[in-house]
Amino acid sequence: MINFEDGVLSLFTILLWVLAIIFLAYIMLPVLGIVLRLGLLHQDDLTTAAVLNPQMMSAMLLSLQTATISTAICTFMGIPLAYLIARSKSRFTLFIRIAMTMPLAIPPLISGALLLNIYGESSPLGMLSENAGFRLTQSPVGIILAQVFVISPFVVLTASAGIERVDKHYEYASRILGKNAALTFFSVTIPLASKEIAAGIILAWIRAIGEFGANVMMAYNPKTISIQLWEYNALGGLKLVIPGVLIVMIISFASLAFWFWVIDLGRKRESRRTSRVALGIHYNDDQH
Repeated sequence: MINFEDGVLSLFTILLWVLAIIFLAYIMLPVLGIVLRLGLLHQDDLTTAAVLNPQMMSAMLLSLQTATISTAICTFMGIPLAYLIARSKSRFTLFIRIAMTMPLAIPPLISGALLLNIYGESSPLGMLSENAGFRLTQSPVGIILAQVFVISPFVVLTASAGIERVDKHYEYASRILGKNAALTFFSVTIPLASKEIAAGIILAWIRAIGEFGANVMMAYNPKTISIQLWEYNALGGLKLVIPGVLIVMIISFASLAFWFWVIDLGRKRESRRTSRVALGIHYNDDQH
């Protein structure tokens, strides 16, 4: 016989499942809708729409290149900042956290306007760059500047969260064993926080590929994949956009699938390592 507490728990579990299924359906419905819509298109539509279109492929290649450079910049400069945030005891650290979260809170178009104020043609930096023979806007440089600003929180905040979870005693032990601060950082801290760091890097890269608002303000030309799809939608509607959307979705899905595969592989290795340790302890106990 089920008592009152079991009945409440059962109803609560059912409620959780209902809410979870509704929310998951809401997230997956647009994705499934694109797949179904793709099946209704004729072969000619797919060919002329985007898949073999030089403009689409050029925009996709530009997005991949600039996203990779932007993510590399964020990784190289963001992880040291994440370490300082995670290990600092200063009250000023809170201000740094808020500052690094700002790009997530600011609408992308507003981010683009803020960047134009600093790097635009009429700004001091913009005029200096023009005199030096290159442009900070309407160029791949402008795309990278926009992407770095928008994706930086993904790298810094996730990396700092991972580093905060690293037990400081491991770092202390490394220093006692003779390793300097740099060796400890690269051989102890980074490997132990690698899951969070890698997650931030992958999310930042995917976000950079699809960035639109800041890009369209900083560099309408050359066109990234998001701007190209936006133009296609204005010219011919959803039919022209779907193949390009599918390409971006495949890249994003493959990146996330690779990340979760790496995570699962790491868990299996950790489980095997723990099992070996447990078996060793059990064997030693039997010996005694």
